[in-house]
Amino acid sequence: MPSNNPTSVTLDVRNSAASGEGWINATGSNGQPYSYRYSGGNQPANNGNVSYGVGGGNAAITLTLAADARYQIQGINFVNDPQGQLSTHGNANTMRVINDSCSGALEAQYKVTVLDTTANATVPCDPMVFNVPTR
Repeated sequence: MPSNNPTSVTLDVRNSAASGEGWINATGSNGQPYSYRYSGGNQPANNGNVSYGVGGGNAAITLTLAADARYQIQGINFVNDPQGQLSTHGNANTMRVINDSCSGALEAQYKVTVLDTTANATVPCDPMVFNVPTR
């Protein structure tokens, strides 16, 4: 059973395409190539994915943006969270906390939108959150 302990995730963003070592290529709102990589989470892949146990109490993900000062967290949206178990707290440019109520099964994404303040463009970055039934 996954532990509902607080979990840390780090997001690194670059203004160029990359390959390998967990980097994912994305296209910025300006049409230019970017890449991002999550690390941390509580899964063996160390890729920002998180899994918690249903009914194990609230769980928190501390998300930190580990890039140069040109990047800021613009917002976090949730996909496939019909029961509204996920919420975000804080408004710091480089850190947010995602709360998971863990009240039901869930297979969702937290989509972080990062702002490149130098190019005035946004970059979408999204890992998974899983809530699995406990036995």
